Amino acid sequence: MTTDPLERRRPTVPQWGRATAGCATAALLALFALETIWPDGPTITFLGIVAGVLVLESVLLFRTIDRASARPLTSATWVTLTRGGAVAVLAGFLVVPTPDGPTAWAPAVLFALAAGLDAVDGLIARATDSATELGARLDVEMDGLVVLVGSVVAVVADAVPLAFLAVGAARYLFVLGSWWRRRRGRPVLELPPSRVRRPLGALAMAAVWLALAPVPGRSISYVVAAVVTVPFLANFCRDWLAVCGYDLP
Repeated sequence: MTTDPLERRRPTVPQWGRATAGCATAALLALFALETIWPDGPTITFLGIVAGVLVLESVLLFRTIDRASARPLTSATWVTLTRGGAVAVLAGFLVVPTPDGPTAWAPAVLFALAAGLDAVDGLIARATDSATELGARLDVEMDGLVVLVGSVVAVVADAVPLAFLAVGAARYLFVLGSWWRRRRGRPVLELPPSRVRRPLGALAMAAVWLALAPVPGRSISYVVAAVVTVPFLANFCRDWLAVCGYDLP
């Protein structure tokens, strides 16, 4: 007997609605806080980009929740969703590449919030013994989105080299490449453990934060981003060769 896809996905919808509302609420709170330090306030274009990213996040949330075997929204998961709200508002600065006054710090603060809460949701999950498959999946999706949006905003602000976009897009290129190999019937192996993957990811986030902050300035952030890009992409290529089945030393 064939299961109706709508019937199968019915349990997903309430959790998806709550998760989407959580991201949107976090974004609204960030916008209200931004309004207090931004004399002119965000433009319609700014708000349109924020809304567009929230829609994208909503799609990601549905796919992630639908694929998870267990779907509880724990306290740690709500923290992860808060990261999504901060990222959405950060994306609005694509049309405000050089904010001034107190607003100049807003992109760096939003990025720090979105990146820093990654450690908080993990601590909460371990402290409350509430780690879930859904939480782990959402965490990975948010990590990728945080680096991507932060990198694009930094490039648009001309605070990092254009090549740094490859760092922001690395995860999505990896996922796309894996999908393409599977589609063509080629093997895709498990990603091997690495002692440098997480430190390089942390360095990439630090480089983005430095680029989004008004100090020390473009000359420093350019150099730091360039220095981080080389080993990050080298490790990315090594990981890609490993999942393709090449024996590496």
